[in-house]
Amino acid sequence: MLTSANILKQYSRYCLYLLLAAGILPVRAGENRWATARQGIDSLLLHHPVMRQASCGIMVYDATDDSVIYRHEEQKSHRPASTTKLFTCAAALKYLSGSYCFRTSLYSTGKIRRKHVAGRRIHILKGDLFVKGSFDPAFSSNDLDSLVATLKNQGIDSITGNLYADVSMKSRTLGGNGWCWDDTGDDFPLLHPLVMDKDTMLMTELPTRLRQAGIGFSGSIGDSICPARKRLMAEKCRRLSDLLPHCLKTSDNRYAESFLYQLGTLTETAYPPTATSLGYVNRMIDSLGVDRKTYHLVDGSGLSPYNYITPETEVALLKHIWKECRFYDEFRSALPIGGIDGTLGNRMHGTAAEGKVYAKTGSLTGTYALAGYAYSREGHLLIFSIMNDGVTTGDGNNARRMQDEILHFLCQ
Repeated sequence: MLTSANILKQYSRYCLYLLLAAGILPVRAGENRWATARQGIDSLLLHHPVMRQASCGIMVYDATDDSVIYRHEEQKSHRPASTTKLFTCAAALKYLSGSYCFRTSLYSTGKIRRKHVAGRRIHILKGDLFVKGSFDPAFSSNDLDSLVATLKNQGIDSITGNLYADVSMKSRTLGGNGWCWDDTGDDFPLLHPLVMDKDTMLMTELPTRLRQAGIGFSGSIGDSICPARKRLMAEKCRRLSDLLPHCLKTSDNRYAESFLYQLGTLTETAYPPTATSLGYVNRMIDSLGVDRKTYHLVDGSGLSPYNYITPETEVALLKHIWKECRFYDEFRSALPIGGIDGTLGNRMHGTAAEGKVYAKTGSLTGTYALAGYAYSREGHLLIFSIMNDGVTTGDGNNARRMQDEILHFLCQ
């Protein structure tokens, strides 16, 4: 039933609309800037084929105007898939810094002795050789040869002791926390501190490389923590900032898990469990004012189906990085760019979003996510999260195209 008050309210709104349409009252740009984008996104949510079964959480924050310009189920939990890497990489940069080094080191507890054999002087390393791994995800066969060459350049002709692997920087589990038992393939890497070329155990190759370099070895191979009194013989280092782009742009799960486990080394305890590393990620999220009950992360890469988080929390993280963290420029430049490179290289071509979106993709069975930064035609910086769950088999590309359309509306 229409009351006189309701009739008056509707009449007032109608008069206001006429005045605005006639140009008698000015329209503030901030109020009307996003009207077309909102209408376009609303239409997608109502009519896009993906939305017949799928759910969608969206939040978009205009950093330039300090206002939320779009929200839809932004407080509902979703599986973040590989957008989990945003949290892992941010925590690594926050608590370790981009200059942090992933070190693969050779230590010895012995000394080099000279000896004459058959009229020839040789140098013998009398003592054990320890290989201390820090889970460098990019460690390669060439890196191992470089370490062995450094030993050879010190004049070492043979080793009389044993070879020991120090892998105490993380737990002994070789799979990711919360990964399903039947997960296989390149997407589910071997998580060991001394792996080279993705799936080769360094310690199985080292004796062969030593002999190929002319360094004799006849001892045994085992695991042991490197003693306090030791001598550094050779070392390979990589900076976190050099590894970051590959992790984010190609969504490399090994790199992300490696970043996560580096956080556990801050406790300086042997074989720290995954929970220790995740504690630093949780501490960072908690500092954003996020209720611990609204999120749950169990790995560093997003492969686990047990992860859940909200679009609102992803936006809070990205906003925090933009506003308060010294590593914002480094972080943003490491993200895939729409239509240009990484996992977004083949998306957004010919749209207003091409070249203007810096975002992390994520995909699991039935789940497709996208979160990051974008620039509107007017130069406004937008921080966004889009999370689709319940996407039916074969509809993944449609879900991605829907996300690209949303970014097109925002960027134009």
